[in-house]
Amino acid sequence: MRLWFLILVLVTVSVGARSPSAQQVDFVIDATLPVRDTELPYTLDLNLTAVAPTRIGVGALLDLREIQKAVPQRLADNAIVDNCGLQVRLDDLSFKAEGDAIDLDGDVTITIFECSRTSERDFQRGEQKRAILANMSTEATVELRDNCAYFKLIDLTLSAPEAQREQLLEDDTLESVKELMLAAVDLVLNDTPLCPELPAELASLDPVYENGGPREIGEGGLGVLLNGSVDVSPSTILDILTVLQRQELIPGPP
Repeated sequence: MRLWFLILVLVTVSVGARSPSAQQVDFVIDATLPVRDTELPYTLDLNLTAVAPTRIGVGALLDLREIQKAVPQRLADNAIVDNCGLQVRLDDLSFKAEGDAIDLDGDVTITIFECSRTSERDFQRGEQKRAILANMSTEATVELRDNCAYFKLIDLTLSAPEAQREQLLEDDTLESVKELMLAAVDLVLNDTPLCPELPAELASLDPVYENGGPREIGEGGLGVLLNGSVDVSPSTILDILTVLQRQELIPGPP
Protein backbone atom coordinates (compact mmCIF):
# COMPACT_ATOMS: atom_id res chain seq x y z
CA MET A 1 0.00 0.00 0.00
CA ARG A 2 2.83 2.38 0.82
CA LEU A 3 4.33 1.76 -2.63
CA TRP A 4 1.17 2.78 -4.47
CA PHE A 5 0.78 5.82 -2.23
CA LEU A 6 4.29 6.96 -3.12
CA ILE A 7 3.62 6.47 -6.83
CA LEU A 8 0.46 8.54 -6.53
CA VAL A 9 2.37 11.28 -4.69
CA LEU A 10 5.07 11.16 -7.36
CA VAL A 11 2.57 11.65 -10.18
CA THR A 12 0.77 14.41 -8.27
CA VAL A 13 4.00 16.27 -7.52
CA SER A 14 5.11 16.00 -11.14
CA VAL A 15 1.86 17.42 -12.46
CA GLY A 16 1.85 20.12 -9.77
CA ALA A 17 5.35 21.30 -10.81
CA ARG A 18 6.72 21.32 -7.28
CA SER A 19 10.39 20.81 -6.50
CA PRO A 20 11.18 17.34 -7.93
CA SER A 21 14.44 16.68 -6.11
CA ALA A 22 12.90 15.11 -3.02
CA GLN A 23 10.23 13.04 -4.77
CA GLN A 24 11.22 9.59 -5.94
CA VAL A 25 10.27 5.97 -5.42
CA ASP A 26 12.14 2.70 -5.83
CA PHE A 27 10.69 -0.77 -6.09
CA VAL A 28 11.79 -4.23 -7.18
CA ILE A 29 10.11 -6.45 -9.78
CA ASP A 30 10.86 -10.13 -10.42
CA ALA A 31 11.21 -10.80 -14.15
CA THR A 32 12.40 -13.50 -16.55
CA LEU A 33 14.37 -13.61 -19.79
CA PRO A 34 12.99 -16.17 -22.31
CA VAL A 35 15.83 -18.19 -23.85
CA ARG A 36 14.78 -20.97 -26.22
CA ASP A 37 12.84 -23.49 -24.13
CA THR A 38 13.51 -21.96 -20.72
CA GLU A 39 13.25 -18.70 -18.77
CA LEU A 40 16.12 -17.21 -16.78
CA PRO A 41 15.25 -15.07 -13.74
CA TYR A 42 16.46 -11.55 -13.13
CA THR A 43 15.41 -8.58 -11.00
CA LEU A 44 14.28 -5.16 -12.20
CA ASP A 45 14.99 -2.32 -9.79
CA LEU A 46 12.88 0.62 -10.97
CA ASN A 47 13.45 4.20 -9.84
CA LEU A 48 10.92 6.94 -10.63
CA THR A 49 11.82 10.59 -10.09
CA ALA A 50 9.74 13.71 -10.75
CA VAL A 51 11.83 15.88 -13.10
CA ALA A 52 9.33 18.21 -14.83
CA PRO A 53 5.66 19.25 -14.62
CA THR A 54 4.59 16.53 -17.07
CA ARG A 55 7.54 14.14 -17.03
CA ILE A 56 8.86 11.44 -14.70
CA GLY A 57 12.45 10.24 -14.97
CA VAL A 58 12.92 6.47 -15.07
CA GLY A 59 16.01 4.50 -14.12
CA ALA A 60 15.75 0.75 -14.68
CA LEU A 61 18.55 -1.38 -13.22
CA LEU A 62 18.39 -4.96 -14.46
CA ASP A 63 20.15 -7.19 -11.94
CA LEU A 64 21.43 -10.14 -14.00
CA ARG A 65 23.54 -11.88 -11.36
CA GLU A 66 21.34 -15.00 -11.35
CA ILE A 67 21.68 -15.23 -15.14
CA GLN A 68 25.41 -14.67 -14.73
CA LYS A 69 25.54 -17.80 -12.55
CA ALA A 70 23.31 -19.96 -14.76
CA VAL A 71 24.55 -19.22 -18.28
CA PRO A 72 28.09 -20.73 -18.09
CA GLN A 73 26.72 -24.07 -16.90
CA ARG A 74 23.99 -24.10 -19.56
CA LEU A 75 26.44 -23.29 -22.36
CA ALA A 76 29.20 -25.72 -21.33
CA ASP A 77 29.91 -28.46 -23.91
CA ASN A 78 27.70 -26.77 -26.52
CA ALA A 79 28.87 -26.15 -30.08
CA ILE A 80 29.07 -22.48 -31.03
CA VAL A 81 29.94 -23.35 -34.64
CA ASP A 82 29.13 -26.73 -36.17
CA ASN A 83 29.44 -27.16 -39.93
CA CYS A 84 30.85 -29.76 -42.29
CA GLY A 85 34.53 -28.98 -41.81
CA LEU A 86 34.58 -27.27 -38.44
CA GLN A 87 33.21 -27.57 -34.94
CA VAL A 88 33.88 -25.09 -32.14
CA ARG A 89 32.76 -26.37 -28.74
CA LEU A 90 32.60 -24.16 -25.68
CA ASP A 91 34.29 -25.98 -22.80
CA ASP A 92 34.25 -23.27 -20.16
CA LEU A 93 32.98 -19.70 -19.82
CA SER A 94 33.09 -16.99 -17.19
CA PHE A 95 32.10 -13.36 -17.40
CA LYS A 96 31.94 -10.40 -15.07
CA ALA A 97 31.21 -6.72 -15.13
CA GLU A 98 33.95 -4.20 -14.52
CA GLY A 99 32.56 -0.69 -14.24
CA ASP A 100 30.67 -0.08 -17.48
CA ALA A 101 32.18 -3.02 -19.39
CA ILE A 102 31.64 -6.79 -19.51
CA ASP A 103 34.66 -9.11 -19.73
CA LEU A 104 34.28 -12.70 -20.97
CA ASP A 105 36.85 -15.49 -20.86
CA GLY A 106 36.57 -19.12 -21.82
CA ASP A 107 38.11 -22.22 -23.34
CA VAL A 108 37.04 -23.74 -26.64
CA THR A 109 37.90 -26.91 -28.55
CA ILE A 110 38.35 -26.32 -32.28
CA THR A 111 37.96 -29.54 -34.28
CA ILE A 112 38.71 -29.60 -38.00
CA PHE A 113 37.25 -32.34 -40.23
CA GLU A 114 37.63 -33.52 -43.77
CA CYS A 115 34.69 -32.22 -45.79
CA SER A 116 33.61 -33.41 -49.23
CA ARG A 117 30.89 -32.20 -51.57
CA THR A 118 28.25 -34.84 -52.30
CA SER A 119 26.00 -32.73 -54.54
CA GLU A 120 25.57 -29.16 -55.70
CA ARG A 121 24.22 -28.15 -52.28
CA ASP A 122 25.21 -30.96 -49.92
CA PHE A 123 28.42 -31.74 -48.08
CA GLN A 124 29.51 -34.71 -45.98
CA ARG A 125 31.75 -34.56 -42.93
CA GLY A 126 34.68 -36.96 -43.04
CA GLU A 127 37.41 -37.94 -40.62
CA GLN A 128 38.76 -35.63 -37.98
CA LYS A 129 42.00 -33.94 -39.06
CA ARG A 130 42.99 -32.32 -35.77
CA ALA A 131 41.64 -30.81 -32.58
CA ILE A 132 42.98 -27.67 -30.94
CA LEU A 133 42.40 -26.25 -27.47
CA ALA A 134 42.22 -22.46 -27.50
CA ASN A 135 41.49 -19.65 -25.09
CA MET A 136 38.81 -17.10 -25.89
CA SER A 137 38.59 -13.59 -24.48
CA THR A 138 36.30 -10.75 -25.45
CA GLU A 139 34.41 -7.70 -24.25
CA ALA A 140 30.70 -7.06 -24.57
CA THR A 141 28.62 -3.93 -24.45
CA VAL A 142 24.93 -3.09 -24.55
CA GLU A 143 23.01 -1.46 -27.38
CA LEU A 144 19.57 0.08 -26.88
CA ARG A 145 17.10 -0.60 -29.69
CA ASP A 146 13.30 -0.38 -29.64
CA ASN A 147 13.28 0.05 -25.85
CA CYS A 148 15.23 -3.20 -25.41
CA ALA A 149 18.82 -3.88 -24.36
CA TYR A 150 20.89 -6.05 -26.71
CA PHE A 151 24.27 -7.49 -25.77
CA LYS A 152 26.95 -7.20 -28.44
CA LEU A 153 30.51 -8.52 -28.58
CA ILE A 154 33.02 -5.76 -29.28
CA ASP A 155 35.76 -8.11 -30.51
CA LEU A 156 37.07 -11.60 -29.95
CA THR A 157 40.59 -12.85 -29.29
CA LEU A 158 41.58 -16.50 -29.74
CA SER A 159 44.94 -17.80 -28.59
CA ALA A 160 46.30 -21.32 -29.09
CA PRO A 161 49.27 -23.20 -27.59
CA GLU A 162 52.66 -22.11 -28.92
CA ALA A 163 53.31 -25.51 -30.51
CA GLN A 164 50.26 -25.15 -32.79
CA ARG A 165 50.31 -21.41 -33.37
CA GLU A 166 52.54 -21.31 -36.48
CA GLN A 167 50.46 -23.88 -38.33
CA LEU A 168 47.25 -22.13 -37.35
CA LEU A 169 48.54 -18.79 -38.54
CA GLU A 170 49.68 -20.31 -41.84
CA ASP A 171 46.24 -21.62 -42.79
CA ASP A 172 44.43 -18.70 -41.11
CA THR A 173 42.37 -21.08 -38.96
CA LEU A 174 42.06 -18.82 -35.92
CA GLU A 175 40.92 -15.81 -37.96
CA SER A 176 38.32 -17.90 -39.79
CA VAL A 177 37.06 -19.40 -36.53
CA LYS A 178 36.89 -15.96 -34.95
CA GLU A 179 34.68 -14.58 -37.73
CA LEU A 180 32.36 -17.60 -37.60
CA MET A 181 32.08 -17.38 -33.81
CA LEU A 182 31.27 -13.67 -33.88
CA ALA A 183 28.55 -14.24 -36.48
CA ALA A 184 27.06 -17.17 -34.55
CA VAL A 185 27.06 -15.36 -31.19
CA ASP A 186 25.55 -12.21 -32.73
CA LEU A 187 22.64 -14.28 -34.07
CA VAL A 188 21.94 -15.67 -30.59
CA LEU A 189 22.26 -12.30 -28.85
CA ASN A 190 19.94 -10.63 -31.37
CA ASP A 191 17.32 -13.28 -30.59
CA THR A 192 17.50 -12.70 -26.81
CA PRO A 193 16.96 -9.00 -26.07
CA LEU A 194 16.25 -7.72 -22.58
CA CYS A 195 12.94 -5.86 -22.77
CA PRO A 196 11.90 -4.77 -19.26
CA GLU A 197 8.16 -5.22 -18.79
CA LEU A 198 6.31 -3.51 -16.00
CA PRO A 199 3.58 -5.36 -14.12
CA ALA A 200 0.02 -4.74 -15.23
CA GLU A 201 -0.50 -2.21 -12.44
CA LEU A 202 2.25 0.02 -13.89
CA ALA A 203 1.92 -0.74 -17.60
CA SER A 204 0.21 2.61 -18.23
CA LEU A 205 3.47 4.40 -17.44
CA ASP A 206 4.99 3.02 -20.68
CA PRO A 207 8.54 4.37 -20.15
CA VAL A 208 10.72 5.31 -23.11
CA TYR A 209 14.38 4.45 -22.54
CA GLU A 210 16.86 6.83 -24.12
CA ASN A 211 20.26 5.36 -23.21
CA GLY A 212 21.76 2.43 -21.38
CA GLY A 213 24.80 0.29 -20.79
CA PRO A 214 26.43 -2.33 -18.56
CA ARG A 215 26.65 -1.62 -14.84
CA GLU A 216 28.70 -3.48 -12.24
CA ILE A 217 26.71 -4.57 -9.19
CA GLY A 218 28.80 -5.29 -6.13
CA GLU A 219 32.07 -6.96 -7.13
CA GLY A 220 31.85 -8.17 -10.72
CA GLY A 221 28.08 -8.63 -10.67
CA LEU A 222 26.42 -8.14 -14.05
CA GLY A 223 23.79 -5.45 -14.42
CA VAL A 224 22.32 -3.25 -17.14
CA LEU A 225 21.15 0.30 -16.44
CA LEU A 226 18.56 1.93 -18.70
CA ASN A 227 17.61 5.60 -18.35
CA GLY A 228 14.52 7.23 -19.78
CA SER A 229 11.33 9.02 -18.94
CA VAL A 230 7.54 8.86 -18.83
CA ASP A 231 5.20 11.50 -20.22
CA VAL A 232 2.52 12.05 -17.59
CA SER A 233 -0.64 12.78 -19.54
CA PRO A 234 -4.10 13.11 -17.98
CA SER A 235 -5.03 9.70 -19.42
CA THR A 236 -1.99 8.11 -17.75
CA ILE A 237 -2.98 9.57 -14.40
CA LEU A 238 -6.57 8.36 -14.84
CA ASP A 239 -5.34 4.86 -15.70
CA ILE A 240 -3.19 4.74 -12.56
CA LEU A 241 -6.01 6.08 -10.39
CA THR A 242 -8.36 3.46 -11.84
CA VAL A 243 -5.92 0.70 -10.93
CA LEU A 244 -5.52 2.10 -7.42
CA GLN A 245 -9.29 2.14 -7.00
CA ARG A 246 -9.62 -1.43 -8.25
CA GLN A 247 -7.00 -2.49 -5.73
CA GLU A 248 -9.01 -0.61 -3.07
CA LEU A 249 -5.92 1.37 -2.15
CA ILE A 250 -7.73 4.69 -2.60
CA PRO A 251 -11.47 5.47 -2.37
CA GLY A 252 -13.53 4.94 -5.49
CA PRO A 253 -15.66 7.61 -7.17
CA PRO A 254 -18.60 8.88 -5.11
